[in-house]
Amino acid sequence: MRPRRAHKSASDSPERRSRRGSALVLQAFVSIVVVSLLSVLITGVIARQELADSFSAYLDRLGTTEMQGRGMGRIMLGAQEQAFLDAVDGGIMVSAVIAFAIAALAALLIARGLSGPLHRLTVGARAFSAGDFSHRVPAGGPAEVADLADAFNEMADSVSRSEELRRRMVADVAHELRNPVAALRAQTEAIAEGVLELDEARAASLVEDVSHLSRLVEDLQELSVAEAGQLRYERVEFDLVDLLSRERDRTASLVSPGVSVILEVGDPVLRIDADESRISQVIRNLTGNATRHTLAGSITIAARQEAASVVVEVRDTGEGIPEADMPHIFERFYRADVARAAHTGGIGVGLAVSRRIIQDHGGEVFARSDGGAIVGFRLPLIG
Repeated sequence: MRPRRAHKSASDSPERRSRRGSALVLQAFVSIVVVSLLSVLITGVIARQELADSFSAYLDRLGTTEMQGRGMGRIMLGAQEQAFLDAVDGGIMVSAVIAFAIAALAALLIARGLSGPLHRLTVGARAFSAGDFSHRVPAGGPAEVADLADAFNEMADSVSRSEELRRRMVADVAHELRNPVAALRAQTEAIAEGVLELDEARAASLVEDVSHLSRLVEDLQELSVAEAGQLRYERVEFDLVDLLSRERDRTASLVSPGVSVILEVGDPVLRIDADESRISQVIRNLTGNATRHTLAGSITIAARQEAASVVVEVRDTGEGIPEADMPHIFERFYRADVARAAHTGGIGVGLAVSRRIIQDHGGEVFARSDGGAIVGFRLPLIG
């Protein structure tokens, strides 16, 4: 194993990478020069031959030579005619030299213009692979290379955001685990040592801590299954209004005192073809978020038909969604108010799973803030 690692290190050494970069410049330079020079030489040879043939035909028509047709060779021409053709040859050679110089300069500039942005992309990719997620590549060079740099920077932004979310998730999971695990350990050790008695209240506390841990594990497992596209669905036709009515009653039993839960439907019946339990899960995620962030006022569950779709919204009178957080609320592990979420529980996977469920049903999710949070989804109706 050691010799193989040493070989890999040598193949990726700065000297080797520098040689590869120089080789690209050299290849582009030689290719452009050779093509340009060959083009000039071929054009000159063809022009010289055509000029000689035309010149011979012209002299033949004037009767100044005894050639029998065209293209008999230079030996039939006089000294002045031969001097003229030699001057033409010299002009072609001078043109070739000048063309070579211009092509070499242009090739050098083009090669450097290509290799410079590509080298910056290479440096950026290596810095990124080494863990420097803040590295970005300046866009420059030809349009295609500039587009590549923009794509690299977009990828870097996405990976940086995912890394930040991952770190936050690790911190959130650690926070969520710390309290119940510490409580479980303290209580079980005290019970084992005879300091505490395992009575009914103590057993209920242990069950509550274990249930919290179980919900956390289930959330993480469901997120992994959803992102892998392996959620299972049992689609049936059902009335969405009836489902929303049941969820309204359930939400009303969970809200803070003084908060009212309202159901608004534009049609008495809205039939859809979907997995009823999964759609119920989505609605519970939306109403659960509204419940945690609404301490006074109301929560409204609304549904209406728009063309061939049904739109479901959950509106609350809470603090709303900050503008900076709006594009990210459906991302996994994202929580707009970290300090508040630490008290309300959850690690920010409910909306991410909900988005996957709605997308798998051919719909879309949305969110906006208008005096409170408005989060919902759109699904196709049965025709």
